[in-house]
Amino acid sequence: MQEISVNWTFFSLTLASTFVFGVLFAALVRWSAKKKMISQTAWAVAIGVTVTLLAMIPVFGLQVVAIMFCYFMASGIPMIAEYLLRVARDAEEDAEKAKGIAKDLFQ
Repeated sequence: MQEISVNWTFFSLTLASTFVFGVLFAALVRWSAKKKMISQTAWAVAIGVTVTLLAMIPVFGLQVVAIMFCYFMASGIPMIAEYLLRVARDAEEDAEKAKGIAKDLFQ
């Protein structure tokens, strides 16, 4: 196993900063959910992962984090695409159902 040299000061500061970001971002996600914003989940995850990876740069270096970012992108892009397509399909189905109900009510 390869040993990694860690600057514990940077580690502590970035870890604490990431925790604060997580708390604030969770509050933003809660707010957007209460506002019934559609399709925010995928973007919340993508933004959260990106900020977390960026916070890791002072500890692990740009090269290591860039490699990890590539892996997250490789797996995340298909997940985001599937989520957005599913949310759009569900919204379309809901609109069609609403039209049918409205049509039945006004006949």
